[in-house]
Amino acid sequence: MGKKAKHKAKKVIDYPMEGELETEAAYYARKCGITTNEAAKIIREAHAPKLTIVPKGR
Repeated sequence: MGKKAKHKAKKVIDYPMEGELETEAAYYARKCGITTNEAAKIIREAHAPKLTIVPKGR
């Protein structure tokens, strides 16, 4: 039997930081000891829409 192909997660697109995201990223960057860009990336990934699996019978 063949192996199933691995599915890769969709890449989060880097948008320029603005307003509230910039403030929140700066706060978490200071608290966690990471860069502001890394913190912004984590925040964007957390707010990304989640995919759900729905059975065909419903």
